[in-house]
Amino acid sequence: MQSSHTSRTAIRKLFCVAAATVLAACSSAADPQIIRDWPTYSTDLRSTVVATDTGLPNDPISIDSARVVGDTLAVGVNHGGGCANHTYQLVIGNAWMESFPVQVGARIAHNANGDACKALIRRDLRMSLRPLADAYRASYQQEHGSVSIRLSGTTTALLYTF
Repeated sequence: MQSSHTSRTAIRKLFCVAAATVLAACSSAADPQIIRDWPTYSTDLRSTVVATDTGLPNDPISIDSARVVGDTLAVGVNHGGGCANHTYQLVIGNAWMESFPVQVGARIAHNANGDACKALIRRDLRMSLRPLADAYRASYQQEHGSVSIRLSGTTTALLYTF
């Protein structure tokens, strides 16, 4: 009886050691850690600029999704990091591409603040499009209009109607 119990205990210990070894092997330092940040990063009007795109941060960023919701651009992004605070800014070009509707180029300016960590960070950003509407109104002297936003990192133009 006792040798059967000892045998089961030895098998359990062996199984635990094997499971721990497999788990340790699956998580190496080279594997990116995924950090999900479910709270939305809301930005105010000051973080959307309509300007010439020079001298603004351009750290690597990937866009997972983008859509216009009312006067807001909702963008899902990801990038490396995890050791410093990152900032984001919607930069909309100040040159209108004449078509119907008019088009503008845009990008998300990402400042990693020197963060060299390797975790995969995902963020849901919400950025105001009101400065774009204001720039359109000033240029075209019309209260209402539509602008096709060509956001860098996406393949589809985003229609903003105000």
